[in-house]
Amino acid sequence: MKVHFQKIFFICLLLISGFAGKIYSQESVINNFKNINSEPQSTRYTNNLEINNRGGHIQGIQYIKLESEEYAILSGSSDTYAYYSVIKLGTTNKVISVNNLMKKPFKHSGGFQIFQNFMAVGIEDNSKKDISKVCIYDISKPEEPTTEPISVIEREGKPLRSTAGCVGLTKYKNKALIAVGDWDTKHLDFYTCDYKKLGKVNFEKTGTIEIENASRKDWIDKKWESYQNINLFVFNDNELYLIGLGQNKKGENIADLFQLKETVSGNFELTKMASKTFNCKKESNFKAAAGVVLDEKGKFQVYSSSYNIQNVSYLNLFDNSKK
Repeated sequence: MKVHFQKIFFICLLLISGFAGKIYSQESVINNFKNINSEPQSTRYTNNLEINNRGGHIQGIQYIKLESEEYAILSGSSDTYAYYSVIKLGTTNKVISVNNLMKKPFKHSGGFQIFQNFMAVGIEDNSKKDISKVCIYDISKPEEPTTEPISVIEREGKPLRSTAGCVGLTKYKNKALIAVGDWDTKHLDFYTCDYKKLGKVNFEKTGTIEIENASRKDWIDKKWESYQNINLFVFNDNELYLIGLGQNKKGENIADLFQLKETVSGNFELTKMASKTFNCKKESNFKAAAGVVLDEKGKFQVYSSSYNIQNVSYLNLFDNSKK
C-alpha cells in the first residue's frame, strides 16, 4: 500500500505541477475555463449517518481520486460544530463519514481546497466573526479520515476581517501558498511556507489584497463578487490563477477566472480574465458549495452541491466540453 501511495503522489505531482511538461499559454488557460460545460451531470448519493443540518449548510466541495477509488469531500457548518463529510463515489454513491472538526463557537467550516494530499479549510466563529483558524489536514486516506490538522494559521481581530470563509491552496515556486478570503471576500490574505516542510514549520503572512482599492485595469469587467469558494491553480510552474465561485446579485451561479501576478514586494495583483455562468440542477447551487479541480488532462472541472446532506442528495459536475 505504501508503494501505491508513493506512486500516486509522484504521478499527481507531475500532472498538477506542469502536467508532464506541457506548456500552457494564457489563451489556452482562458479557453480551458470557457470550455467548461454550463450544463451539469447530476450524481445521486445517499446518507444514513447522523448529521446536524440546523443553523448551517454545506460550504465547499472538492473531488479526489486515489488509485481506482473516487471521493467527493464536503465541508459544512451547523449550529453546534464544523465538519467535513466523505462521499465514496462508484457503483453506489454513499456518505461514508461525517467528521466533526471543531465545536461551537468554531462551528463554520467554509469553502476549501485540496491540493495533492492536503486539504486547507477555514474554521470560524461565524457569530462574533472575530476569530478563525485555517487548518491543513492530510487527506491521503479518505476512508480513514483525520480530524487532527498538521498545521494551523490563527486569525483574530476586527470582526468580519478576521474570518476565513473561503480558502485556496496550491504549490507555487516551491512554496505552499494559501489564499484566505474574509467575510464576503472583501480581502484576500496570502500565507506561505516551504512546501517540503509543510506541517513542520509555520506559515508566514506575505501579503494582502484589499479588493475595494485594488486596481481593475485590464479586467474584462469591474465585478468582484462575494465568493463562497476560491481555488488556486498553477500552470507552467509559476503562472498563478484564482477561480472564485458564488452567486451574483441576480442569483446566477458564477465562476470568475483571475490571474495573480506577484509584485516586487511579494504581494499579488489581480486581473480578471474570464467569467462564466452555470445552470445548476437538483437544488444544487454555488451559494451553497462549489469547487474546481483539474482532471488528468489539466482540464477544469466544476463541482457543486445542495445546501444540506439529506437521506438522498445530489451533486452537480460541470465537465470540460473539449477533451
